Amino acid sequence: MITTYKSLLFVPGARPDRFDKAAASGADTIIIDLEDAVLPEQKTEARADALGWLAHRGDVKAGIRINSPRTAEGCADIAALAVSGCSPDFVMVPKAETGVDMEIVGEALGHGAPLIAVIESGRGLRRAFDIAKQSNAGVLFGGADYSASIGADLSNWDAMIVARGTIAGACGAAGVPAYDVPYLDVKNTTGLDEQTRQSKAMGFTGRACIHPAQVETVNAVFAPSPAEILEAKAIIKALEDSRGGAVLHDGKLIDRPIILAAERTLAKAGEERG
Repeated sequence: MITTYKSLLFVPGARPDRFDKAAASGADTIIIDLEDAVLPEQKTEARADALGWLAHRGDVKAGIRINSPRTAEGCADIAALAVSGCSPDFVMVPKAETGVDMEIVGEALGHGAPLIAVIESGRGLRRAFDIAKQSNAGVLFGGADYSASIGADLSNWDAMIVARGTIAGACGAAGVPAYDVPYLDVKNTTGLDEQTRQSKAMGFTGRACIHPAQVETVNAVFAPSPAEILEAKAIIKALEDSRGGAVLHDGKLIDRPIILAAERTLAKAGEERG
């Protein structure tokens, strides 16, 4: 069963003093970042600190973002992970541009290693369906790098709608979670709430965060509301009462997409079907 996160909080790999604080933030999971948040001269030490903490984290949900597998540092990250003996909840692979990128990382770490791809270029977006198929733990929209690469405005929702829609569709086809790019204006809680609701409506199941202050808002948006849970239970009950026959609920025909949506809602809420 694929684990789905509402909030994924980045923490710099070069700041091991923040790992425990991030883990206590209320985020569904943290991501120790060895890529953008770490200077070149800090990579080796950050890698060792991250793997050491992950090996002794207990029951804390945590993953690690390695450097691009197309770089020497990324290859060093993969090699160190493979022999470390620690098992992060997922490995986030940045700059994914083909499904082969993900396949290579998966084979190096062992088949079944949970992988989250980051799509952050036009080339990656063009191959989004292939990348999602090889990313068994989901795909993150790397909107900051993507927008910079095409000269677009990340803060403009309409400018990013094609990229978001493509990634959401690719993840839907592959049956894996789609995660949205962090909202960069940390102090703008209203903007975070509004844009996160748009992400949810588009099919994203969670969002990355760059500050602990964002976690509460993101969790609240992606958590099913009591009304949504009650509606999902009512739909499932109506289906079961019909014993497999055609059934109406509130005047609407219940078909397979509606049933699947109800089941997803109950799964997010941790509720049993029925």
